Formats: sequence, structure tokens, C-alpha cells
Amino acid sequence: MASNAIRSARPKPKPKLKPAHLFGHAVLLLVGLVLLYPLIFMIMAGFFTKQEFLGSVIKLFPIPKEPTLENFRALVQGTTDAAVTTYLRNSLFRTVYSTAWAILTSFLGGYVFARLRFKGKDQLFLLLLATQMIPTTIAIIPTYLEFARFPFMGGNDVFTGGKGILDTWWVYLIGGPAINVMGTFLVKQSLEKVPFELDEAAKMDGAGTFRVLFQILFPLQLPIMAFIAITTALGTWNDFITPFFYTNSDALQTLPSAITRLSSALASPGAVVNYPLIITLSLGITIPAMIIFFFFQKYIVQGLANTGIKG
Repeated sequence: MASNAIRSARPKPKPKLKPAHLFGHAVLLLVGLVLLYPLIFMIMAGFFTKQEFLGSVIKLFPIPKEPTLENFRALVQGTTDAAVTTYLRNSLFRTVYSTAWAILTSFLGGYVFARLRFKGKDQLFLLLLATQMIPTTIAIIPTYLEFARFPFMGGNDVFTGGKGILDTWWVYLIGGPAINVMGTFLVKQSLEKVPFELDEAAKMDGAGTFRVLFQILFPLQLPIMAFIAITTALGTWNDFITPFFYTNSDALQTLPSAITRLSSALASPGAVVNYPLIITLSLGITIPAMIIFFFFQKYIVQGLANTGIKG
């Protein structure tokens, strides 16, 4: 017993690093540096002035001679060159609204297809899934015509035409899909594993439909809801097509479309493009998405695991 106590009291020898381990760490470090290089370049380019960036030879790791914080101030505070504050506010509003809408429609849609029984349910669900096979680019023109001919909006009625809901906030409020198809599919897969006896027991205790929905079934779907919220927020935050094609007013633009508007100066002869500001705005889009993914990636894995889908 004493000898065992003496052995346990001795410090354990540190594991020796083998050449294979050192090589593996070096490879991982190199790959990580390559993956992070665009982010490093964007951060360093943000310290350049417009004139210095255009007049200097850009190296692998650009270092400005006269660093400036004007581009980062433009990202946070907004400037006369770009109404970044408006773009950022629009992006935040649209992301929060679309995420909340996706959570609600996904849960209700999944509940309908998983718990209710009605004729043609399976056929309707297959038709809903088939809409996911339509590429987004093909739907741009039909969606534009749908917005432009939206009845009783923007001068449209049964006799004359108008602009519909184009270039209005309605593009963001009702312009998205009526239901989140992928979210509906995931909620349906998850709810099908929940026994119906849980609903029946709650109803026998006097719970109504809404109480069963939001106090019993919804808490069981929190990992799925987190997955839907994260993916929808990332997709909406980075969405470029909707504001670019369906709005014109500067007050309705989001951060991704603002970059395109600044880049449009390339088409103007003799115009000096503010590349450092454009790169800094791109950094403002990238960092929030990276933070969301980094801190909530476990919910993505957990949400998919709860649906029973193996990838």
C-alpha cells in the first residue's frame, strides 16, 4: 500500500513530442494560416487610405506607412461616403425579422405535417420539398414580376399597372418565402419521434392546442430551433440578391448591397474607387457571421442529430 502511495505521489513524466506530432502541428498551423489569410488581409487593408492603397504595390501582408482608422469609423459610425449606419440597421432588422419568421413558420409547418392527419398530406409535403430544387437565380425574374404586379399595391389594381411592392419595406416583410422549407422538414422529422401520447396526456389535463404547441412540444425542439435560427440569420445577413434586385432607394439597402453600390464606381471613367472602405465593409459582414458560427456551431450539429439525419 505504501509503495503504491509513493508511486502515485511521483510526478508523471511529460509525454515526449514525437516528430510525427510536430509535423502534424506544423501542417495544421500552415493550413490555419492559409484559411485565415483573407481575414488578415482585410484587417490590414482597412488601415490604408484610398490614395495609399491605389498608389502602392500590395504585398502578401500589406502594411500602411500612414495607418488610419477612418475606414473602421465608417463601418461603425457611418460617413458621407456611405450611409453605413443605415445599411447596418437594415441588415440587423431584416436578419432579426427573417429569423423570427423562420422559427415560427418552421415549427408550425413541421407540426402540421407531423401531427395532423388530412388527405393529400404526403403529396403536399413532397411538392413543398420539390420547390427546394429550383435554383435561386431562375426565380429572380418571376419573383420580380410577382412583386411588380402585387395587387392593390404601388398603384396596381385590376385595370392599371404600377410598381407593386418593389422598392418598399414590403419586399423584406412579405418578400421572403411564406414558409421555411428546410426548417419545416427538420421539425417534422424531429416531431415524428415524439409520441402522440404526450399530446393526449396534456389535453386530458386541460391543455389547449396552443399550450400543447408552445409549452410542451416547442421546448423539445429547441436544438432544432437554434439550428434554424443560426442558418437563417447567416443566410439573411449575407443575402445580396433581395436588396440588389428588388430595391433602389438608398434607405432600403443592406450591408452586402452597399458594397456593390460602392464598387459601381468602377464603371465611371476616372473615378477613384475606395477599395479600403469596400474591404472594411466586407469585413463588417464577415466577422458577425464568423462569431455566430464559432459560438453556436454545436447547436448546428445537435440540431441535425436530433432529426435523425446522418450526413
